[in-house]
Amino acid sequence: MKEEVLQSIGSAGVQGIKKAELKKTFGKESDDILEGLAREEKIFIEKKGAAYFVWTRDNYILHLTENDPKFKLILNMLVGVSHSVARLKDHTQNLREEMERISLQDDEGRISDFETVFDKCLREAGTSIGWTPFSKVREKICQAGDLSRERFYLLAGDLVERNRDKYEISTGGQEGIVIRGMVHGFVRSV
Repeated sequence: MKEEVLQSIGSAGVQGIKKAELKKTFGKESDDILEGLAREEKIFIEKKGAAYFVWTRDNYILHLTENDPKFKLILNMLVGVSHSVARLKDHTQNLREEMERISLQDDEGRISDFETVFDKCLREAGTSIGWTPFSKVREKICQAGDLSRERFYLLAGDLVERNRDKYEISTGGQEGIVIRGMVHGFVRSV
C-alpha cells in the first residue's frame, strides 16, 4: 500500500495532491504511511490555506521553483556557484597540465644542456685510450654548473642509459654510476 500511496502522490505532479484526497482513497492508514514517507524525505507535506498538500521530493522542488521567488533565487545562486566551481576545477586542471608540460620542456632542455656539457668535458678530459674517469667529468661540470654530486650522477646515469649506442662505461674507480652493485667509474664516447 505504501508504494500505491507514493505512486498517487507522484502522479499528482507539481500541483501536489491534497492529504484529504489520499485519506479518502486509502483510508486512515494513509496518515501513518505519509508520516513514514515524510521521515524518509520521500515526500513533503505543506499547508496551503486550509488544506495540506503532498508532493514527492522532485515535484516539491519543481513546485517551489515555480511558486516561491526566494527559493528560485537561492536555487539560481547555487547553480551559479556550482557552475563557477566546475569552471574553477577545469581551469585548475588546465593549469596543472600546462605546468606539467612546461616542467617536461624544462627537463628536456636541461637534459639536452647537460648532454652538451657532458660531451664537451668528456672530450677535454679524455685519455689517449679514450676512457675518462667519471670523477674528472663531474669535477668540471659541478664547478661550472653549480650541480651537486648526486644530481650529476643522476643525470649522467640517465644520459648513459638513454644513449647506450653513444656511451660505453667500465667498472672500476672510486666513484661513478652504480649498476647492479658495481661502481662504473669510467666512461667514453663510442
